[in-house]
Amino acid sequence: MNLNRFLLPLGLLCGLLSSCIYPYPANPRGPLAAQSPDPAALDGTISSEEQQRIREAREEARRDAEARYNRETAADPRGPGSSPPPKRDYRTAVTIPGKEGFVFNPFTNDPVDVRAIPPGTLVRDPNDPDPEHKFRVP
Repeated sequence: MNLNRFLLPLGLLCGLLSSCIYPYPANPRGPLAAQSPDPAALDGTISSEEQQRIREAREEARRDAEARYNRETAADPRGPGSSPPPKRDYRTAVTIPGKEGFVFNPFTNDPVDVRAIPPGTLVRDPNDPDPEHKFRVP
């Protein structure tokens, strides 16, 4: 009985420690290398014409990816000395009749206090959950 109290925890500890060891070495070619084998590594299981076709397809895919990358990372076509992009046209709030300094939010129609804000200022309703809902004070 005394021996069972010692062997069971020891066996559990050995099992836990052995499961923590990673038995396989890391793949130096990356995780996707096992999914697409190199034609040269197949040792003649496919014909040389098929190997050439695979190499050409990979080269074409590489050229396409490089061209796409160059298009996406190209410099701004307007150049450094050009004018800034046009300003976005924002909605203008509507005043609440009988309440001086209060307007309706044009997106939610909720009242907003704008008493300390000068006319024409771009504001955002603090109670509106959408941060893109900006409007001008009339």
